[in-house]
Amino acid sequence: MLPALPDSVTISEVPVADGVSLRVLRAGSGTPLVMLPGWTCSADFFVHQLTGLSDGFDVIAIDPRGHGGSSKPLTGNTFAQRGNDLAALVDALGLDRFVLLGWSFGVLDALSYIRSHGTDRIEKLVIVDETPKVPADPADASEWGEAPLTHDGIVGLQRAVLDDRVGFWTAYASYMIGSENADDVARIVELGLQTPEHIAVASVMDGATSDYSAEAASASVAVPTLFLAREDWADDARTWVTAHMPQAQFDTIPLHMGFATHAEDFNAKVREFAAANA
Repeated sequence: MLPALPDSVTISEVPVADGVSLRVLRAGSGTPLVMLPGWTCSADFFVHQLTGLSDGFDVIAIDPRGHGGSSKPLTGNTFAQRGNDLAALVDALGLDRFVLLGWSFGVLDALSYIRSHGTDRIEKLVIVDETPKVPADPADASEWGEAPLTHDGIVGLQRAVLDDRVGFWTAYASYMIGSENADDVARIVELGLQTPEHIAVASVMDGATSDYSAEAASASVAVPTLFLAREDWADDARTWVTAHMPQAQFDTIPLHMGFATHAEDFNAKVREFAAANA
């Protein structure tokens, strides 16, 4: 499901701050498509986009600070800083305009960038299967979140990562792909465990208390936006997007890692949206 990178993908390290460089995977030519992976994930998760979309796009997949082959400092492992890292990266790569795609907690990286640096350079925005406001009040029917504001919600999530990160990540890997295939799960776990414990914990704590709903709403007004949600929570997602991002296009993917499990369909959705006239 996540094969080794082909020779067509180039790998570079781009300095973005003192002592911090980001590993960048790149393939193809055309409109730049910048892709941000989720919690503890690396750019390798987007191998099928680096191959499947490179005929029409300059596909640029990034290991965020602390992830994959990027620098793993003790400090700065927050979405606020990673939004600034992204700004430094697009400057370094000389990207005047680009399509920005965030998946899972990578959505928070994208919206953090928008919070601090605006949408002037963003041609289009793709939000893939993440709630812009992660904590949700279960008593408020209008809210939709990744981690409910309950003991079993945010506290349970953080305890799972603290107490048994490998077990948590292994179970979640199977959930993301809808399969217990040992090789596929092992590959996801291998890539996810490249992120050190201190960064994994800091990131899940930061993410579980983040609210970028205002940025998502304003961005969907400023630039064409596509929101893709997995099928098992698509009804709640559609309700939230309709209320908070009515200008956004909405569509579904079968699973959280639908870009890998159903790569051709996912790529077709992104290609159609990104190539369409605004």
